[in-house]
Amino acid sequence: MIYFAYMIAASLGIGKGYDAKIAGREACQQALSGLPGNVADIFLVFASITLDQDKVIEGINEVSGKSIIVGCSTAGEISSEAFSGEKSVVVMGIISDQMKFWEGIGHHILWSPSKAGEDCANLMEYNSNGYVNSALLFLDILSGNGDLTLEGAIGRFGQNFPIFGGAAADDLRFYETYQYLNNKVYSGSIVGVGLSGEYKAVGVVKHGFLPIGIARKVTKSSGTILHELDGKPASSIYEEYFGVEHLSELHEGLLPSLAITFPLGVFLPESVDVVLRNPVFVDQHGAMLFTASIPEGSEIRLMISDLERGLETAELAAKEVMTKLEGRKPKAVIVMNSIARKKMLGLHADEEIQIIQQVIGRDVPIAGLYTYAEIGGAPTGQVPFHNGSLLIWALAE
Repeated sequence: MIYFAYMIAASLGIGKGYDAKIAGREACQQALSGLPGNVADIFLVFASITLDQDKVIEGINEVSGKSIIVGCSTAGEISSEAFSGEKSVVVMGIISDQMKFWEGIGHHILWSPSKAGEDCANLMEYNSNGYVNSALLFLDILSGNGDLTLEGAIGRFGQNFPIFGGAAADDLRFYETYQYLNNKVYSGSIVGVGLSGEYKAVGVVKHGFLPIGIARKVTKSSGTILHELDGKPASSIYEEYFGVEHLSELHEGLLPSLAITFPLGVFLPESVDVVLRNPVFVDQHGAMLFTASIPEGSEIRLMISDLERGLETAELAAKEVMTKLEGRKPKAVIVMNSIARKKMLGLHADEEIQIIQQVIGRDVPIAGLYTYAEIGGAPTGQVPFHNGSLLIWALAE
């Protein structure tokens, strides 16, 4: 399908098959075919971890010209053409005569997450001569603290700077994720694109979970490890609610099954928002590892959702996006959706994308991925790092 616009144009391409290079090239060619002059300013790329990552980017570069390429690996691909996909490459090409795109990258999140975020923001600011006024970011959260990485970027951009994006994924393997910038594939990094010029970009983050059970207080935490709740091992919040017969579910592999359906809700003292956090590992002592920090003194409760509420959240988020656009028609939409939501929705995952289409318009191109975390915040003071949530980002004239 081809999507045209006058001052901002976007087009979508999808590549599949076992040959990663061909899949990348075909997806990029499809995206180019829907753009005026068959030229793009930028390609946003989301690819399955099952494909050779270097070959995907190599194939895209064969036909991309001088366009910026930015994106990451996924736990499933999202598009307005194939809906909830797997083992594919989704490419969105964008071109505009009224706005500019400025790439950035920061390395070594493992060693210095704050510096990585700051370096990425610095490059965007430098490349744009300080004119960048919003950003999309894609980062690795397996090798380091996602909160601190974003804090580094926000420290450079400023507290009221709007940033959105998502965490790269690897199909729940929790081994290594990949980030793309131009002709290279990275790991342990943060990449992104800053926007400047005349445009309207808005983002909405929603999760649709409700608290259950009694509140617990974080009495011991360090970095991304939650040690104790009310002086007891952190995993006791699950053990006491579900009983000892479910203990094995908490200790079998990464991202325990209970945590997908029942994430933790963090009630931060300085915020009215409830932030979801999914543990990715539980040790033998009951300490739980997360991809972002949970500060001591926070109130924790178990959270629950269901299919009906999950689909309702998608509709509410899409409607809020349209409200924020103030009558403008979106030219491109990026969806960052938690892998936890995909597991919750199951066979109904496609319905979620269709619901979004019904609200924003079936002719609007959508690209995105299932993530390990969602980024959305400022200038409203929201916490920028989320789990278990849906982010819809829309670009309009």
